[in-house]
Amino acid sequence: MHKEELTNGQSLRGFALATIAFMAIFAATAVPIPLYADYQVAIGLTTADISNTMFTYLTGVALTLLFAGRVSDAFGRTPVTSLTLMLAILGCIMFMMADSGASVLAARFVQGLSAGFGMSAVSALVIDCVGDRHLSWGSTVASCGSMVGIMVGSVGVGVLYDIVPNLTVIYGVMIAILAVCLFLMPVVHEPLDQTLSLRAVMRVRIYIPSDNRRLFAVVCVCYLGTWLVSNFYQSFAAPIAYQCFGETSPMAGSLILAAIMAPSMLGGPLVQRFEPKATLAVSMVAVTVATALMALSILAGNELLFMADCALFSLAMGVAVSVSLRLLLLRVSVLRVSAILASVNLVAYAGSALTGVLSGWLLRTFSYVVVFLVMAAVLMAASAFVATCLRAPSEKKKDARLTLSRFHKMKKEAPVKATKAGSAAARQGASAPAPETALEEAPAPLLS
Repeated sequence: MHKEELTNGQSLRGFALATIAFMAIFAATAVPIPLYADYQVAIGLTTADISNTMFTYLTGVALTLLFAGRVSDAFGRTPVTSLTLMLAILGCIMFMMADSGASVLAARFVQGLSAGFGMSAVSALVIDCVGDRHLSWGSTVASCGSMVGIMVGSVGVGVLYDIVPNLTVIYGVMIAILAVCLFLMPVVHEPLDQTLSLRAVMRVRIYIPSDNRRLFAVVCVCYLGTWLVSNFYQSFAAPIAYQCFGETSPMAGSLILAAIMAPSMLGGPLVQRFEPKATLAVSMVAVTVATALMALSILAGNELLFMADCALFSLAMGVAVSVSLRLLLLRVSVLRVSAILASVNLVAYAGSALTGVLSGWLLRTFSYVVVFLVMAAVLMAASAFVATCLRAPSEKKKDARLTLSRFHKMKKEAPVKATKAGSAAARQGASAPAPETALEEAPAPLLS
């Protein structure tokens, strides 16, 4: 697999359009969530159907990441991104035409497929476009862009539904946004100039870098710990506003969800000049403290303090996930971006599905205060694990990291080496072929 060396204009244009497409895909996945009550009235959607929507969505995400997480290495980043946008549009059309519980579940499954491709191919496109020069921005979008997209979709539906309470209009607006992104995709310069075979990438395995297993574990723990809290709000932001603070407007729940999601995009860029390991350790402590303060804010009944604490948590979460991902990407080959992103997100989504079930089970017996304190205890253990791993000696690297600049230098040197080898062979009267230069990626350390 080869990568193009993009100009500044191509890099900036590709990053901007890929980021917008990435957020639009996840905004589309959030559109039906506030509308389930309407589906209950209109088509008789049952409570069991609503409960199963998350399972079918996560099934689509997991299957995509597991079986096709690296498919963009074979077909290219922009073609797979276009396919992802088409799937997102199809999901909206299926929801718009849904007339039964089964059709709603099928539409949610299609949205899961689009989210899976989004977390692998589209996020890889974002990182490939920015390269090493602005990796902090790329890692921020790859780690936090989905949450911001979900927040924008949820809040946007709430606002639009108050103005025009019509499902066709709401989905029509979302389809139009996705269609514009799809129309503009040919403007993005494809960052891969040579791809792998489909057989090489269609393997049911999780890529764990053999020389950076500890750092891979740190990234997964940061994702799982922070997503434990943020995903909880996706289901319970509105009930918290109603039960804990006496709010009756749906907008209150949307504002809480916005506070827990939106500031995360600022985390990575704000700390890009700081020492990353120390920053990561401090951010995990901040996430833990902020989660504990949520319980205290609810006990005090102070909604303003609670909102400010949610914003603090979101900012610290953005720092934790983006910095940890950037640390890992700086230690692995530039040709392994899609494999790393697919593996990290697969672990994060699978873990979030489990922790979401456990959080819901806890809430049946205990109050929100107890649930947040339990989450804070889990995050305290996660922070201790991260700090211990970061203090440990660096794992021995077998080979120097293949950066994009080093990769292009190897490409330029390859014809020269081949010519010299051929000339030497001709002088010796030998007929042996010139040695090959290893520009293709080495066999990946894949763990089942």
